[in-house]
Amino acid sequence: MYLSFGLLALLLGVMFTAVYLPLAKRLRFLDAPNHRSAHVVVTPSSGGLAIVAAIVVSLLASEAFGQNLDQASLSTMLWLIVAVCALGAWDDRRPVPVYLRLAVFLLLSALAVFASLGSEPMPSWMWPLLVVGFAWLLNLYNFMDGIDGLAALHTVMVAGGMLAVALITGAERTYLMLCVIIIGGYAGFLAFNWPPAKLFMGDAGSLSAGMLIGWLGLLALQDAHLPTIAWWLLMSPFLLDTGVTLMERVIQRERLTEAHSGHCYQRLARHWGSHRRVDLALLLLHLCWLLPLAILSAFGGLPEWTLLFLGLFPQLLLIAKLRRLK
Repeated sequence: MYLSFGLLALLLGVMFTAVYLPLAKRLRFLDAPNHRSAHVVVTPSSGGLAIVAAIVVSLLASEAFGQNLDQASLSTMLWLIVAVCALGAWDDRRPVPVYLRLAVFLLLSALAVFASLGSEPMPSWMWPLLVVGFAWLLNLYNFMDGIDGLAALHTVMVAGGMLAVALITGAERTYLMLCVIIIGGYAGFLAFNWPPAKLFMGDAGSLSAGMLIGWLGLLALQDAHLPTIAWWLLMSPFLLDTGVTLMERVIQRERLTEAHSGHCYQRLARHWGSHRRVDLALLLLHLCWLLPLAILSAFGGLPEWTLLFLGLFPQLLLIAKLRRLK
């Protein structure tokens, strides 16, 4: 039954995006190229509005048809997703000051963490760590949405991988429903965002992706059947690229609030002269390496540290090579 709501999200994602595209042009929701852009023509943006509309409608429909989702967490998270999408759309149109963005991110992250894990017994030191980590995840997706298709594809692959793990381990229906709806919403948008992109998701879509994927991570912590190591493995391409880039910028004493184009995926796109090849490389990494490791974690055959080493070490070697590119 839950697969039908994933199909609904896919259809709505395509329909809403198709309707939004000419509207974005009319309302001047446009992304003009600048010195650090990976695109060379003015392109409609804030397509995340269509994605979030498709996901929210699909989640509400699943509840209306008696799927008995976790109501307490669902209602709060729906409001938070709409809020972060609205903030992103506003920032796409008129940039919000960095420190105000950070304060709002921390507030929304705190609400998300407590809505998902408020009843879970955890050490007191873990709560602020989760809040800061969740806020970093929102920023992370924003940083990694720099070439056509990459962030939307990664969102689909992470949600798809967690769906596979959830099916193997027998996770709760809420988790399965959320995974298929995220896959559907972002896959529908990806039809318009695949290189060469006709529409960008903007901050409205990238911040929402961070919120949704973060929600999957929090629910994995809550569900004893779900190995959280699977989430870390599937998220590792984005986590490692942003983490290594941040450390390098700190070492070089660059201003962290200043926009740049030094991520590994951006260097690789310039080196290859192709966004599509980078997207396909990410797809192969997920399908041929990270997804099998995540599935192995569901069966519990290997220690978690072994899976982490197998997942992260080859990527770190690759990143070390890519950092030499201009």
